[in-house]
Amino acid sequence: MARYILEFQSSALYRNTEVIVYIPTMNLQETIQNKSKTPYQDEVKQYPLMILLSGFGSSKTAWEQRSTIEQLADQYKIALCMIGCENKWYVNYSPVDRWADFINDELPDFLYGNFTALSKKMPRYIAGCSMGGYGALRNYLEHLQLYQGCCALSPATRADNDLEQVLKLKSLKDLFIDTKDEPKNIYLSIGDKDFIYAQSLEFDTYLREICQDVSYKIVEGYGHTWDLWNLEIAEFFKLHFTK
Repeated sequence: MARYILEFQSSALYRNTEVIVYIPTMNLQETIQNKSKTPYQDEVKQYPLMILLSGFGSSKTAWEQRSTIEQLADQYKIALCMIGCENKWYVNYSPVDRWADFINDELPDFLYGNFTALSKKMPRYIAGCSMGGYGALRNYLEHLQLYQGCCALSPATRADNDLEQVLKLKSLKDLFIDTKDEPKNIYLSIGDKDFIYAQSLEFDTYLREICQDVSYKIVEGYGHTWDLWNLEIAEFFKLHFTK
């Protein structure tokens, strides 16, 4: 995998911002055996893109520091883009913190415009844990046409401090109602030792009433931890990217 730390000016955020990008490349054996001086130009390969959202209090580095996501992406040949949102819940938080616009519009435009290995013709996925799981669900439901699937691990079911009411945003429940007749590809997972387990069960009951094809996967013995998220992101890759 090739790893990039990209810094660029964002119109949605009114400042320089950084993201981490991983793109599949040849491994050592393939590099040694290749006799061409321009192998990447000889055959331009393109890969699906997964946008990864970190949890509350975490930065863009959380997924690469705490998870096995690089190995999974290398195994299944998936490009990654990891971001954090400074605890702004991946919504349009203010005129100079339009994180939803950044995630769904500006960031993909920047990536597709600057990397031949990435293309809007390839599938795009969004995933996150905790607050990032909330952000993944919200942005997926608001932009179903953009994403092939969503992985939300131990997602918060609502933003803190009545943020949705303050910003006049629809709740996740409202978004599920709005899209109840549209096909979805959502992987929801939570551990039964999680501190948000009770509210997630309540939300799961609600989902089953309005969305027959969406429900939580309950994993026994796990809390709100990377032990679970590593297990479940691997399961998501296995289910969606095994040929």
